[in-house]
Amino acid sequence: MATSTFVSTVRTSTDRFGLLDGKTILIVEDEPLVALDLHAALRAAGASLIAATNAAEALKLIRRNEISAAVVDVNLGGDNCFAVCQALFHRSIPFLFHTGHRQADVLKAWPEAPLIVKPAGHDELVACLAALAS
Repeated sequence: MATSTFVSTVRTSTDRFGLLDGKTILIVEDEPLVALDLHAALRAAGASLIAATNAAEALKLIRRNEISAAVVDVNLGGDNCFAVCQALFHRSIPFLFHTGHRQADVLKAWPEAPLIVKPAGHDELVACLAALAS
């Protein structure tokens, strides 16, 4: 009796696993629960991670590390992320904004950076970072 094989073309959340293998992603996020969620999603996709909770920390990490791409929150505990974005740009490190502030002025300064509005699905975030880091 012959057996048939069915191959699904439906994309699932497991499609993101391995998309960030060999990539180092910088997370700049001041909210602990959001940062933990980002860590879990990006680690599951194979990324190596470094993280900062404020602009000063992020600037040190940018100077000292090889970074494939970054996820940047717009509001960092009262500070904005302009200096972080500027440092990433000068080092040619692609980044995306992950924020709930759709109208923040800094978004206008970096219109080429993708905007992912919180809360966002892990698949969207990982796919965007994979595209940036390639």
